[in-house]
Amino acid sequence: MSSSGVRPVTYWDGNPVPFITAWSGERVPSQPLAEIAGRGGTGLGFVDEQPLVDRQYYALWVRMPAVRTGRPDLKAVHALRQRQAMSRLLCQMCGGPTLGERPDERTLFLVGAAGGRPISEGEQTSSPPLHAVCARLAVEHCPRLRRGWAAALVEYTPAWGVEGILYRPDTLEPEEGLHSVSFLDTARLHWILASRLLVTLEGVTPVDDLDALCEDSEFAQITS
Repeated sequence: MSSSGVRPVTYWDGNPVPFITAWSGERVPSQPLAEIAGRGGTGLGFVDEQPLVDRQYYALWVRMPAVRTGRPDLKAVHALRQRQAMSRLLCQMCGGPTLGERPDERTLFLVGAAGGRPISEGEQTSSPPLHAVCARLAVEHCPRLRRGWAAALVEYTPAWGVEGILYRPDTLEPEEGLHSVSFLDTARLHWILASRLLVTLEGVTPVDDLDALCEDSEFAQITS
């Protein structure tokens, strides 16, 4: 197994900070939303929209600085880095590429599972993959994962849809909470301000022992 894709992990107050974590210097600015007519019909847009930047995967994406300054907010996910990690299969902990870590080209996914539920075939997730050594680091330090986790090696990760704030077409008022919208649901896709990319996990093989996937020497490279 090659560790060439593993990059140094950022630390704050002695704790590792995932690559996809949002920082206090990356607060979301005011989003100048409007109803606009575009390719595919009428939908949500920015007053000063730049389509090549603001639209990805057929959806409007939240504007968010990408500077990694201030203090990390370990409960918040940075929209751009999450999308980059998911679409390019970058490690959510270190930001390095995960493809090529294994000869079979499968990628490792890890989710919180306090009840012990395993990752199932065909489920959707917004949690990007990890290197095996980074997954072990996450399990050791993340309070949520210490309550329970599930991991799996995955063969295919086709993009499924987006997660974000859904706006009402008649009032442009946001609906409560985050909503997951499939790319096939074009009606709702036109009215969502996306903040996370969702993929489907296919060819799932559960992993019970992270230690079996990595060597101690590789783990030392990212913790030193």
